Amino acid sequence: MSIVQPGKRVSKRLMKSRIFGKGLHHKKGTVADLLITPLVDMFVIIVIFLLQNFSATGEILFMSKDITLPEAMNGRDIDRSPVVQISNDAVMLEGEQIALVADLGRDEYWNIPQLEEKLRDLKKRYEVIHQSDPAGGFKGDINIQAHKEVQFKTIKRVMYSCNQAGYLNINFAVMSAGGPDKDKKK
Repeated sequence: MSIVQPGKRVSKRLMKSRIFGKGLHHKKGTVADLLITPLVDMFVIIVIFLLQNFSATGEILFMSKDITLPEAMNGRDIDRSPVVQISNDAVMLEGEQIALVADLGRDEYWNIPQLEEKLRDLKKRYEVIHQSDPAGGFKGDINIQAHKEVQFKTIKRVMYSCNQAGYLNINFAVMSAGGPDKDKKK
């Protein structure tokens, strides 16, 4: 029999504890159960949430607070194309300011050179990207999002610049005012 130092003695159960005994004589099992049911429930909820928030058409137009679109009774959905925004203050292409409307009133020629240059760059980029596509030829579509109180002279200059850059199919963004195609944009 071994010699034991006299003193307080603890039970066998407490001998395995960290405080009273020498502890950690036995190791816990490394197998942990994974609860599959809550995990599957969580993934189902995430998938349903993503499906409800998915938009098949995508965000075609960015609605600026400076631009109030005119209303139209008839219209159709627009396709994704470059967007020219015309507010009372500026002309923008894809959110980038191209020219100020006040500066356009001073010029006497019809085109806007900065807008033409940017549109030609977009056209070249499109043609380079889609050169290997047999049906991916340049269609010349462009969307104009103009404030309803902008002078026609400004809109005419933007349209002329688009035409000179090779964008011949011009679509205007409008808000639906009712009629057979309610809740659609042209």
